[in-house]
Amino acid sequence: MIQLRSYHLLPLLLFGIATAGYGQVPTCSPNITPTTVHAEGFSERIGDIVVNCSGGTAGATLAPTFFFTLNTNITNKQDSNGSPLNLSFSTPQPGNVQVSFFGQTAPNTIRLLFNYLVPAGGAAVSFTIQGVRAAPAALGNGSGSPLITVSTVAVGVTFPAAGVPVAAAFGQPTLLSSNINFGVPCGGSPLPDTKDFQSFATSTTFSTIRLSEASLSSFTAKETGTDNGVRIQVRLSGYGSNARVFVPDAIVGVNGTAQTSAGGYTTTVNGGTYTPGGSQLLLARVVGADASGAGGTLSFTTPVGVTSFTTVSEVTLTGGAATIIYEVLDANPNIKEVAQVPVFLVVPQVACAAPIAPPALSVSLAPLSTVSVSTATDPVLRFISTTIGTDCTQVGDCSASYFPTLLLDSTPVQISASSQGGTRNGSIQVTNSGGGVMPFTVSISYQSGTNWLSVTPTSGQNSTGLLLTADPSALAPGTYNATVTVDAGGAGKASVPVVFTVGLPGIKITGVVNAASFKSGLVAPGSFAAVFGTNMGGKNVSVTFNGFPATILYAGATQINVIVPSALGFAPAADVVVIADALKSDSVKVTVQPNAPGIFNPGVVNFADGSINDFSHPAKRGDIILVFATGLAIPLTGPVSLTIGNQTNVVPAYAGAQGSFPALDQINVVVPPILPANPNPVPLSVCVADSLGTPVCSNAVNLYIK
Repeated sequence: MIQLRSYHLLPLLLFGIATAGYGQVPTCSPNITPTTVHAEGFSERIGDIVVNCSGGTAGATLAPTFFFTLNTNITNKQDSNGSPLNLSFSTPQPGNVQVSFFGQTAPNTIRLLFNYLVPAGGAAVSFTIQGVRAAPAALGNGSGSPLITVSTVAVGVTFPAAGVPVAAAFGQPTLLSSNINFGVPCGGSPLPDTKDFQSFATSTTFSTIRLSEASLSSFTAKETGTDNGVRIQVRLSGYGSNARVFVPDAIVGVNGTAQTSAGGYTTTVNGGTYTPGGSQLLLARVVGADASGAGGTLSFTTPVGVTSFTTVSEVTLTGGAATIIYEVLDANPNIKEVAQVPVFLVVPQVACAAPIAPPALSVSLAPLSTVSVSTATDPVLRFISTTIGTDCTQVGDCSASYFPTLLLDSTPVQISASSQGGTRNGSIQVTNSGGGVMPFTVSISYQSGTNWLSVTPTSGQNSTGLLLTADPSALAPGTYNATVTVDAGGAGKASVPVVFTVGLPGIKITGVVNAASFKSGLVAPGSFAAVFGTNMGGKNVSVTFNGFPATILYAGATQINVIVPSALGFAPAADVVVIADALKSDSVKVTVQPNAPGIFNPGVVNFADGSINDFSHPAKRGDIILVFATGLAIPLTGPVSLTIGNQTNVVPAYAGAQGSFPALDQINVVVPPILPANPNPVPLSVCVADSLGTPVCSNAVNLYIK
């Protein structure tokens, strides 16, 4: 085997024929030995390029030139002259063929110059070019694996039609994976006293990511012309600020003397034992690699004797994330190998009712790169970042109970409502019928109408109920369809149809207010209230608060005036429902409290002449005024006071029921003689202390003074 080197030798050639004579030239043809390369790799070795020549005039000395053009870029490292490194050739007839690498004439073309001595009788001569690396990923995956082809053109020998493509290699994925992930336990996950593999595996929460070769020889140790063996980048994210993460320094594959496992996938806990000479899969953690996974140093070298591994190292988290690099030190080219990488999580006790969502684990090959051409500096091997497929099909455990599995009833959810009415609810149950933790996300797509459906929550984990809320307020009568999709990643993805039937417009309550202050959503038992809405008119109209009937004072299509039933008592809230003939509204919840004072406007009367207090009929300082309100608890449950202008805690002469009209309250008070002349009018409000002594105050109205 001879290492090719680059030098400049350019004798004056006429189509590659040297000066020894113009006899018959040999006939040459290429033969490429197909080799599997890996579809995600930018820099992979293709098959051997074998050139077979025969015939020609015996003793003739020729200098033919061959051009090898690939349908993708060459990715060997370059020397100072820009020529590919680590190419080599061999021949069984070294006296007849001498090959000098002349250079790279284009990103995808190598030019080779030969000194060729035709043997006696034109006997066959062959030579082999090895070590060409190319970028299969740049070809894309399409419907199948990327196919690298080589077109060859020769000058100075007889050659089949120029540019005949010859299959050189075909791409296949290198890496498959799966993981069993767990959330952060509420009880915390302790740091063991002894920081070795066995202690972590038996006392500390862990997740496991499994690595599997997708094709034979995907996992390879460092070869000549490479900067490192195949490297695997394990990415961790989503860890909390208090988390600490530890990983093994060595990973022994399933074909090892003892497999590395913390007990994931129902395997036995063991740090791993490796026996050299048996082609057992062995990975070493790389310390100090850069962000792409290149560089750094191995945590250990390949052992020369049987070795059991026990060491575990902490990984530095940045923003709850980290990247760990492992490099293949040894592997078996004849089997598809499998290994487990446990990730140990140390966290303090967490205050929660259920495990917090698990962190994310993923893998890719490294070093990562977006360079798909020859350079003098980029590492070889190198890979683009790709989505890794699941390995459960290859391993044969896709239905195993240790994997989370999404279970979702796909029966359509039926929801009905009135057009422009209130919202209606439905539900979907998400279930994890397998093991581990199953994170999921929820999305909605619409087949008719838009934005009428919402779902809570939009993400979660394991078994969770989803609340669907359908809103008909902007919809005309008709049938509307949507689809709710739950995506649990590798645990499955499923959808549920939602059918929303919207009928004719019904009663819609838009607000329940204190009839004096018009303060929304707060009423007192036995007080005046106004219910606003649409389609509330009818011959038979009723309003209920928690099922207790209210006294109706006025009923119209958009407003109903009522007396809140005293039977509500001390209920903190009430559901209000309006029924008009055959229609029934949605219930609207309002807050109930013993005192919810509101002053009518106009609602202040001058006692001296019985006139309504206004700009034209002001009150004198020292006069008595009557303030009419609603919302006081009768009998009173606390002291009543007024604020008049800059005077606070003004004590009334009387506060209580008006006497003639139910639900009407009356407060008699003297206008403070010390009120300043300005401003005029002054604000007036009524307050009553609640059971804790905190004042509950009314709206403010104008009091005109003179």
